[in-house]
Amino acid sequence: MTSPWEVVLVTGGSGFLGQHIVKLLQEQDYAVKEIRVLDLQPYVNKLGTQVVISLCVEQSVSRLVFCSSIEVTLTPYLRGTFSVIVNQTESKALPPDDDFLVIPGYAVSKLRAERLVLAADGRRHVNGTGHLRTVALRPTLLYGEQDPRLIPALIRFAEANAGRLIKFAGAGGKQQVTYVGNAAWAHLRAKDVLLLRPSGVGGLPVFITDDTPACDLLHFAQRVTSSVDAPPRCLLTRWYVPSLLAYLVAFILELIASLLRLRLPFPPRAVVSYLGSILYYNRLRAAILLEYSPIFTLDESNRLARKYYTSDIV
Repeated sequence: MTSPWEVVLVTGGSGFLGQHIVKLLQEQDYAVKEIRVLDLQPYVNKLGTQVVISLCVEQSVSRLVFCSSIEVTLTPYLRGTFSVIVNQTESKALPPDDDFLVIPGYAVSKLRAERLVLAADGRRHVNGTGHLRTVALRPTLLYGEQDPRLIPALIRFAEANAGRLIKFAGAGGKQQVTYVGNAAWAHLRAKDVLLLRPSGVGGLPVFITDDTPACDLLHFAQRVTSSVDAPPRCLLTRWYVPSLLAYLVAFILELIASLLRLRLPFPPRAVVSYLGSILYYNRLRAAILLEYSPIFTLDESNRLARKYYTSDIV
């Protein structure tokens, strides 16, 4: 059994996933005596992670669960601008050695931070009394309540185009998405397993998915922004922009934004690359080593997501 007096620090605790982790710690984890939330500066991955690792070693912290992303595995397929990952495990869908990903920037910083965390597994505490054990979780793209960017950005895009969401990146690939509550639950499972059986999962990356069916992100946005008495807030067009043209337009948009010193919510080329990719991950390692299975059913996840995305607060 876990210790009855656990103190948990959640970095990024006021963020999208962080809020759900804190909520589940409060509602589901009776071993946790105190939850400390740290969210001082966003978008610090490698540097911020190095600081956290150093503090863990100095303060004799025994467990570190790092939230990575499946984006660290998105290598170009046939030297193109898209990725193809079909039912792959962690040992097959490997990050690149040269950091060359189809989604640069954020994904690269996540990859470098993940490497630091996994390399720190087994590091001896400064006082010499114990070791730090680590694990890196790689959830797919997340959806659900408090989503500040993903589906809300598509809603705003559709609202600017008379409620229509233009299909781009060609006919589109298929991607897995995961309900944020299930991803949060995986973090709680990782925390406990690192205490009970650290040698099994310590130093490993773990894919996190749930039972949400894989489909292209734009069709998913149409589905979760619909309600019984109202049309979808993101209604897809019947036509689509071909892949190469979409990528060229995205490149031009990024160039214009750079010249005008505008900060875009998403890199356009990254969005096109993601939408054109086929991404389907195998969560066998999570099921076996973390004893993880989704605690929110597909119906629950859809109901909660629809309630949020069709509300006036989005």
